Amino acid sequence: MTVVLTVVGGYPGAEVTGAQRMAWRSTDALARRGHRVAVLSDTAPPRDVALPHLREPAELAGSEFAGPDFVHVYDVASPRYAALGARIARERSATLLVTPASDPATWPDARLGVAICAQARSLFALTSPEADALRAMGAATGRVRFIPQAPDLVGDGDGDGFRKRHGLTGPMVLFAGRHVPSKGYQLLLQAAPGVWRSRPDTVFVFCGPSSGREVDEFFAAHADDRIRRLGVLADEEKHAAMAACDLVCLPTSADVFPLVFAEAWSCGKPVVSGRFPGVDEVVRHGRDGLVVGLTAHEVGAAVVRLINDDTLRDRIGAHGRTRARDEMTWDRTAALIEQEMA
Repeated sequence: MTVVLTVVGGYPGAEVTGAQRMAWRSTDALARRGHRVAVLSDTAPPRDVALPHLREPAELAGSEFAGPDFVHVYDVASPRYAALGARIARERSATLLVTPASDPATWPDARLGVAICAQARSLFALTSPEADALRAMGAATGRVRFIPQAPDLVGDGDGDGFRKRHGLTGPMVLFAGRHVPSKGYQLLLQAAPGVWRSRPDTVFVFCGPSSGREVDEFFAAHADDRIRRLGVLADEEKHAAMAACDLVCLPTSADVFPLVFAEAWSCGKPVVSGRFPGVDEVVRHGRDGLVVGLTAHEVGAAVVRLINDDTLRDRIGAHGRTRARDEMTWDRTAALIEQEMA
């Protein structure tokens, strides 16, 4: 029986990220496939996941996970835990696997990230451009493998209940993600007035972590009753928001594969994405979403197009649901990781 130690770090003051959810869910799927697993992390697991959870490396001493066969690091953009996982693998003669799970341009310590990737026997990428970036850093082609993203939604997705709780009756556009410029929250706020000229009944709901005066000031400058800023939602409420919305808009400029897109598709919702390297592999324009330039005009035009065309919106949402069902499962992700542990 293979022993696997997953290592993933969080971000101070932030909600659980897509990379962290991928780490917990894929590790849980490995456990269901018969492996002995534990997670070393400063983040809490999803409520329905019951895995051995270590918060500090000292807890490894004397445990059944003190000598793992594999250490799997997720998210190189969290340097403390990424470095910790690499060190544990070296010191305990374990094989290192790495899922960078973030755009290398966002790595706080690029030199460290390159070193960790160089140590890994296998690197797991979500898109071809991400794989190309890893190869450009020196990773041999044979060491890079592809794994899929998958949705992570909890609860029954009570969209009607969400709308009633928040008094929503018209079209709803959902932004779910960190409130940082690269995710495009500012672009969506700037696009809202153009959308309202065509559909004044549209409400924009923003959920996800934010901090700092700049974010508060930007929302204040675009204050309107049709802008709802809800902060970090409980997992069940996030699922309800996804079920309630007409579309998900994340005009991101720096990403690998936003988890929120897989979640939107699993709910049959179309997405609007900004352009980032590899986006054409993530969102199939006109089939399961719309990919637009990084301007408020283009973002707004895509939102209006989907709101005004019920047939297009339903067709794109249905394609997304089929794709999520057929291609995006944690068991499939775990099976591909398992192949590299043979």
